Amino acid sequence: MRFRVTVGDTQPAGSVAHLGEADSSTQAAMPAEEVDEELSVPNPPIAPGPIMTLSPEEITRFFLRARRDQDTERWDVRLDAALREILERANDFVPSESGGILLDDPRAKLAGIRTPRLTFIATYGPGTAQLLGKRVPSDRGFVGQVYRSGTPFRSDNLSHEDPLSIAMPMRSADRPIASVIGLPVIVGESICGVLQLINRRSGGPYTARDNELLRIFAAYMSSSIQNALDAIRARALARLDHLTGLFNSRYFHVRLEDEIAHADHNATDLSLLFIDLDYFKEVNDRFGHLAGSWTLREVARLLSENAPPAAVLARYGGDEFVAILPGSDIHRAVQTAEDLRRVIAEATILDAEADGEQTGQPLPGVRASIGVASYREHLAPGGNQRRRENLLLRLADAAMYQAKANGRNRVEIADAEE
Repeated sequence: MRFRVTVGDTQPAGSVAHLGEADSSTQAAMPAEEVDEELSVPNPPIAPGPIMTLSPEEITRFFLRARRDQDTERWDVRLDAALREILERANDFVPSESGGILLDDPRAKLAGIRTPRLTFIATYGPGTAQLLGKRVPSDRGFVGQVYRSGTPFRSDNLSHEDPLSIAMPMRSADRPIASVIGLPVIVGESICGVLQLINRRSGGPYTARDNELLRIFAAYMSSSIQNALDAIRARALARLDHLTGLFNSRYFHVRLEDEIAHADHNATDLSLLFIDLDYFKEVNDRFGHLAGSWTLREVARLLSENAPPAAVLARYGGDEFVAILPGSDIHRAVQTAEDLRRVIAEATILDAEADGEQTGQPLPGVRASIGVASYREHLAPGGNQRRRENLLLRLADAAMYQAKANGRNRVEIADAEE
């Protein structure tokens, strides 16, 4: 079973310092350093066993706080691997029977919706696989106390009414929740969840020493998550054209390969648009290259705002753009191309670089010649995928040049492969 989960903005760490009165389910949960000061005997390193996470695609939804776009393909850094390593290291610091990581719902917060709950995204220990995707309140109980205070807590007398007790899988009489310890998951300056461990392997309650070990571990955990997110962000930026913000040509070819494979696997169609601006050279010659760059950015914005939601848009080079339309047959693709051609032709682009009284003067209107090719309509069956990818691109490119030859500012359909 695949769990579907979502997230949004983080909770500022500075806004959670006041707990108020603890409810009946958390009376036994106290700041660890105030329960006892007895130092524990070093625990032997024992492997935690299999560590389970939600799927990589589902985990990424919890990190929209750091990345707003929906493209999750081909991430070189896997957040699920980072979370497994975090739980392994937590168990090294404080060996425990089971443990888990819960995160909040930042996407709901971005939408201004208050959803006081945390979701299990990674677990280990007997029977904990069924916790994945399960939610517990973030405003009460033991987990809520850690989340709201931003402070590690531990308890050796967790109430049966505590949401964490209720969420845990059925436990036999000889394996009750004897003790629990938790610390906040902090990314940057924000609290975004809780890491909790249950039942100290060496027996007895968690101690002040365990608490201090987890305080040290918290810095490692925050750094590990932040490093993974920074690496993902760097790879995302490497896919973008720095001028327009659309995908670059290198990543376009990666996505075209993926979309053709998807179309083959699901017996669906896809279409490709090749877009070239008409008389763009006149903008550069009359107003300079800064005005030309501004024009390209504005055309990219028009394409982004008016293309279908599933379209993959890229700047192919110079004043050329391409659009992959997954699932679109030739008729839908031609309609999309006509809509984009019309939007570009009717747009008034102002010179944002002009000074003084010339500020905002209109630049010469640009037009677009667009070639359209359909995977099912124009390609003969057979051949390897690389051949089909290159041929589809060549057919759309040839159709674009036919639009130029037929008077520009028009849409032309590719000729089918012979």
